[in-house]
Amino acid sequence: ITDHALLRASHIVAWAACDDAQRLDVHNGLLLSALWDAAFDAGLVGFADDGTPLASPLLSASARAALALDAAPPLPGLRDAHRRNLAIHRARHGLLA
Repeated sequence: ITDHALLRASHIVAWAACDDAQRLDVHNGLLLSALWDAAFDAGLVGFADDGTPLASPLLSASARAALALDAAPPLPGLRDAHRRNLAIHRARHGLLA
C-alpha cells in the first residue's frame, strides 16, 4: 500500500512497555497498513527476522484472507535493531519464527 492515508507508524515493542529511549527509537517502528497495524498490535501477526509475516493460531481464516497473509511479501529493509525488537514482540505474543 502506497497511499499514506492508509499507513500507520506502529511500535514493535508496545508504547506502554517501552522506556523513553525505546519510544523514540526509529528501529522500534514499522510502517503498516491500518489493518496490519491492528493485527500486529493484537499479536495476531508478527514478522520473522527476514521480514516474513507470521500468523498466530488465533488469527481466523477470514482475517488471514483479509490480510492476504499467504501472498504478503516480506518486510524490506530490516536492520539488526528491528530484529531485536521483533524478537521481543514474537516472544510476548507466542509467535514462532
